[in-house]
Amino acid sequence: MMRFSNLSWHVEKARQAEAESDLISMTEAANKMERCCYYKQAWKTFQAIAMLEKPSPGRPWRGPCDRVRTLVVEGRKRDLGDELRLVHLVAKAAADVSELIVQTEERLIPLFQRSFPYVRFISTNDALPQDNDTAWTTYEQLALFYAHNEELIFNSFLPLIPPPASAINPRGLGISWYSKAIYKCLPSLEDWAELIRDVRGRVQSLQYQEGRAGLKELVQKSGRPVKAARRIDQFKDLDGYALQIASVQRVLTISNTTAHMAGALGIPCVVVLDSESVTTWPDHVDRSPFYPNTLLVRRRNMDWASTLRKALELLLQIEPSRRLSMTPSS
Repeated sequence: MMRFSNLSWHVEKARQAEAESDLISMTEAANKMERCCYYKQAWKTFQAIAMLEKPSPGRPWRGPCDRVRTLVVEGRKRDLGDELRLVHLVAKAAADVSELIVQTEERLIPLFQRSFPYVRFISTNDALPQDNDTAWTTYEQLALFYAHNEELIFNSFLPLIPPPASAINPRGLGISWYSKAIYKCLPSLEDWAELIRDVRGRVQSLQYQEGRAGLKELVQKSGRPVKAARRIDQFKDLDGYALQIASVQRVLTISNTTAHMAGALGIPCVVVLDSESVTTWPDHVDRSPFYPNTLLVRRRNMDWASTLRKALELLLQIEPSRRLSMTPSS
């Protein structure tokens, strides 16, 4: 696969920043390396950042050869999307230790515990063992050991398991179109309305804060119903949100929690992006190895309406029962 940046330059930048304890420059270098798919170097830098920010409260884990009785994965250091991308790696670590404990948010415990029942997920406020047979690690270090290249990342994917439903029959298109982050360049409601106007079948909103996001206006402009998600509080009920996403056949979304949750569930998904780099997603390619059923569509020199049309066309080509090829196209 063609590379688009000088790896040695970023590694040297990260090394110099670490020597100066410059966490901001280290993070910039690590993000760039991850976007360019230099995963091993990115994970090393993120792990170094974690240790500088807050040294491990116990003995650091030395990797799969370190057969400790109990391994604790500290609560995530970065964003929710990063945890959703990396949480499946606990399955690898659980095979190498007697007991694996993962610290996470209360709202994620039901979803993660169901998905990985052989791991113990606890709140970051819960008590932990403090003895010589317990070692500590981070998600980034798990990635360094188990997911340091694209092939390992792709092949290690395990989908999250949503809550069971009495009669779940996925149908229709799920959409998420709004972000409260003011720096994002996004399609307008008019662009989305034009797109969904002629979509057959159910269109389900997967959007948080639907009133603020303009759901009523979207329905008016498109002249068609869009099923609201009002009963699900995405900020508190991530298990219910996972079930809601699992209720649709496909997801079309901007870059947000919806994109990561759909990707982690293995739901066919297309993420529409502006032409600028986004920390979460690889530059220059149309997919991430973390999510086998997710494609990326960048606006580049198109208008947003054309970008959305292209995204929907690609989305309809993804077969729910099959994983996309690992080899991405430019």
